[in-house]
Amino acid sequence: MNTFRAFGFLVLSTMLTFPTVAADLPLKELPLTTAKASMQIPEGWHVKEDNEEGVIVYQISREEISDAAGTYSVGLTLSVTPDVPGRAQMSPSKYAAELLAFSVEDGGTVTETKAAPFHTLRTEYAVEGEAGHLRIVDVATANDTTGTLYFFAWQAPDIEAEALTNLREKIIASLKFDPSL
Repeated sequence: MNTFRAFGFLVLSTMLTFPTVAADLPLKELPLTTAKASMQIPEGWHVKEDNEEGVIVYQISREEISDAAGTYSVGLTLSVTPDVPGRAQMSPSKYAAELLAFSVEDGGTVTETKAAPFHTLRTEYAVEGEAGHLRIVDVATANDTTGTLYFFAWQAPDIEAEALTNLREKIIASLKFDPSL
């Protein structure tokens, strides 16, 4: 019985301290030179950059991404798509709305903000993934003047999602985009 109590105390103390640890991770500035952007990420996180047909894709994760599929449990993908009107025959803000519309089916609600020249849509929802239940936060920032769409997708297992909320919000708030791109 004493072993059970000790284990219970260990689990409870871990659960109570993890949110503080996650929220207090030191952040470092990450210049995203190819995309003319920057953001802050936790020290020790892994960054992988690809360019797929002119779309710049950054995968940033707590775990090292070692497989070809680029899977991870906690982290984000930021894709920068130039010339959306030429690629999708619509404005970046309309394309962003179409991309986020599917989240409503998964229980998400789309919120919208505008700060010239950017138009930002955001949604949060849950999905079932290979590793179990995941909490997803998508933020699509469109620049209709330049035709560029920045699409930020955060994911974390449901069991960690609440503890990682402050960290996620700090990362999102740190995103800086060049308005001329």
